[in-house]
Amino acid sequence: MKIPWAKPNITKEDEAAVRKILETGWLSMGQEVKKFEDNMASYFDINYTVAVNSGTAALDVALKCIGIKQGDEVIIPALTYIATGYAVLYNHGTPVFVDVDKTLNIDTSLIEDRITDNTKAIINIDLGGNVSNYSALQRISKDNDLALVVDGAQSLGSEYHGVKCCTHGVVNTTSFHAAKLLTTVEGGMVLTQDNNISQQAKAIRNQGEVSKFKHQFLGHNYRMIDLVAALGNAQIERIQETLKVRKEKVEYYKNNLQNVRYPKELPGTVNSNFLFLIFADNRDKLNKHLNKKGIDTRITYPMPMNEQPVFRKYNKEIFPIAKEVSQKVISLPLYHSLTRKEQDYIIKEINTFTR
Repeated sequence: MKIPWAKPNITKEDEAAVRKILETGWLSMGQEVKKFEDNMASYFDINYTVAVNSGTAALDVALKCIGIKQGDEVIIPALTYIATGYAVLYNHGTPVFVDVDKTLNIDTSLIEDRITDNTKAIINIDLGGNVSNYSALQRISKDNDLALVVDGAQSLGSEYHGVKCCTHGVVNTTSFHAAKLLTTVEGGMVLTQDNNISQQAKAIRNQGEVSKFKHQFLGHNYRMIDLVAALGNAQIERIQETLKVRKEKVEYYKNNLQNVRYPKELPGTVNSNFLFLIFADNRDKLNKHLNKKGIDTRITYPMPMNEQPVFRKYNKEIFPIAKEVSQKVISLPLYHSLTRKEQDYIIKEINTFTR
């Protein structure tokens, strides 16, 4: 049996939506992108959305919109995807790392000790869709006059006390990469309640252009195109069903797996279950065993970000929780078409190994 770690949920309706755009002859950024932005604004109940061509591009745009520049410090969790840190470097800022807690998200009790006169922002990510302590994050950002930026690449569909994630910051981002539960193959979005940020983000994604051939900002070609936005528009219509199915598969895993541990989840939160993460003391041996049995996995993530060679010059600390997690965490297959038979096979192999 061969079981992939992730698989896009592409339906006949998705294929028809893309085919319709091909038939129009207009494939670049146009009305389909605008429709996707409107659909996402409605879903998130947020005023402004700006579609771009990746989640990484969205982060870069977000930091440009809040004016991050050389000498500015940006606080980020020590355990996150590399793009979170790259966005700081793209804007010539200095990443300041903070350890995570048992949710695998930034430990809010440690943030204020890292704030200096040069600190300008906090970037937060909800790892795997597991929700952070947004009450504390918003209080810290307000009390210290810091911009809260939410990297929501993994938390589309998550909620904090009834409020959808990807909305808690002054500027927020998300991703529609092929592995995500809503995909445009590649793509991302900037989300905000601030019209000025929205207008600047629109300009930056399109070569800094504010009107035809008038370029006010240093911009990029970060445009989303209609061809992929069509996928997003088809998939947002069934997002609740997608979330329901993933939750059911996670509950089946948890009801049947033995001798494994999971990240802590905060009361009053809803996990979108982008990742299904477990902890194993003998993680590397388990991972090798599962791979040999045809079960694809991911180590998310194999080292704290500050230990990555590209970031090592900024911080040489050992963050104990992030370090421990990086040595024990493994992400199991989770996708819409994962069958009960496949889950049973995965569960059997894990239970046999950990017995």
